[in-house]
Amino acid sequence: MCRRQRKVSLPALLAIAETLATISERDAKHMEKKLKQSILTSYLIGAPIGIFVVFATIFVPSFLFGEGLMTIVILGTYGISTIGLIVAFLIALWIGGKLAYNNIKSGKSLLLTSFKYSTVVNLIIWTTFCLIIGLTVTEERFLMMIPPIIAFVVCTVLTTFSIGLLISYIIKRIDNKQIVLKSSITTNN
Repeated sequence: MCRRQRKVSLPALLAIAETLATISERDAKHMEKKLKQSILTSYLIGAPIGIFVVFATIFVPSFLFGEGLMTIVILGTYGISTIGLIVAFLIALWIGGKLAYNNIKSGKSLLLTSFKYSTVVNLIIWTTFCLIIGLTVTEERFLMMIPPIIAFVVCTVLTTFSIGLLISYIIKRIDNKQIVLKSSITTNN
């Protein structure tokens, strides 16, 4: 049997290509919007809680024991490193939000996404903290790095099951919201 081939004109092919390009531009804009919302979510939830925890770590000992000497010791010992930690934290939230979005988009579980988010954010901030200690402290560097190393492990575990999980969940909702909207548009046509 002879198959009949259908011929499509060049203008029709160009129109199809233009339509596909428009659709892919629209999808790219939606993906960019979801990524921006994910990073914003990371900042809106992570920044206030993280900065509060930093200040609480510095000032709670003086509130509990009624003397400011402990605060002076903490600031004198880790003051410059703490400023570096806060700056690195703001950068890490952007990186973490982007990482969480990409993990959710590729279908990773919430817990794995939360773990990766928490690990990356804490690795960046505590590595910065330790590097600043290494550059500024002249005596007993190793001893000064023990608390940040312990803090890295504790913070990673705690944030994986709390803030990181909340941020990952909201990013997943952002991603699903757009997908639902997209599928409802295609079913109506």
